[in-house]
Amino acid sequence: MKKRIRIFIPDTGPLISLAMGDALDLLLLLSADVRLILTDVVNYEATHRSEDLDDAKTLKDFLAFNADRIEIESTFFGKLALEDLERKKKRGQSATLPRDAGEISINSLILGLRTFNSGDPTLVLMEDSWFEAMIYSLPGNVHLLSTSAWLDGLQDLGLIQSAAEIRLRIQAKKPSIKFLASIDREAEKIPEGTEWRSSFRPQRP
Repeated sequence: MKKRIRIFIPDTGPLISLAMGDALDLLLLLSADVRLILTDVVNYEATHRSEDLDDAKTLKDFLAFNADRIEIESTFFGKLALEDLERKKKRGQSATLPRDAGEISINSLILGLRTFNSGDPTLVLMEDSWFEAMIYSLPGNVHLLSTSAWLDGLQDLGLIQSAAEIRLRIQAKKPSIKFLASIDREAEKIPEGTEWRSSFRPQRP
């Protein structure tokens, strides 16, 4: 029997897309025994422009309202990157996070969470091809899932009426978005394989 996902980690791209598609509540369909985690960097990237971007404000409000369900985890990489960012801002210098900072922080988090060989089955929800390109350097307990494939899966489970409708809402606000192909790649170092569908509730609350 395939191992059920126990940890669910969204990257910044999917969070912004879900905010644009009025679909952030889909994250709350996860079973209560599955950890829903954002890294410190992903949290910063998704919310730091909340004063001038509607989707960032929506995300910030959503995370604050659901703080009892969504964990924000500090990472070694994130601590260094965010402290450097703040130092530069205080000096009046131009300050931006390194390229792929969110993705690197996710990798850092997963490595830190491992407590035994291969670790708990962990799903990364992503829209960035960085994860595919770096697949051989990711921990072997990582199951990769694209936003589009996730929405299709939720539709198959009967949890949403139309994945296509949500994608259209997202594209209406961000015409330039290009959804990755329907990627649903099991964790390669867990012999039994991994699956995520049973980690979601059978019906919406």
